[in-house]
Amino acid sequence: MKIALICDSLLLDRSSEMYLKEYLTSYKLCDFVVATQLVESQKPVFLIGDFEEANLKIPFTREILLQELEAFDRKIRGRAMQESQNEESRSYQDLQGEDFIKSSSSGFGDFNRLDNLKQEIPPLFEDSDLNTKIEEVLRSFAKEIQTIVLEHYKGKNA
Repeated sequence: MKIALICDSLLLDRSSEMYLKEYLTSYKLCDFVVATQLVESQKPVFLIGDFEEANLKIPFTREILLQELEAFDRKIRGRAMQESQNEESRSYQDLQGEDFIKSSSSGFGDFNRLDNLKQEIPPLFEDSDLNTKIEEVLRSFAKEIQTIVLEHYKGKNA
């Protein structure tokens, strides 16, 4: 746990430095910031004070401070791990989508030919004109489905 300290109170600054001396580092190297006022930071901020957003209220002991900081550190590390897992999952899904497009692009040609289905499914009606019209509708829908699927995965992998 590496901590940068930002205090507006000299007394709180000195006591925090004493309590946290083995954890203190520069802002660039820290895991998170301990502050006594709201600060804008690209790093997580642990707030100490008598205001509603504070992670720790004043007064506190060294033990309570360390417990709360360790819990905060576990929480932000858990979030970072979750974000990393989510990113890995998105990357995996993107790769799966690319593989699907590659493997399916050639396979979509089968939608245009319903000969395979004709062998498996007998004609619905005795009327050959009606069956021909149904096949045309099915071909049209197959083309629409193909277009939608390809557009969907192209957008995901762009």
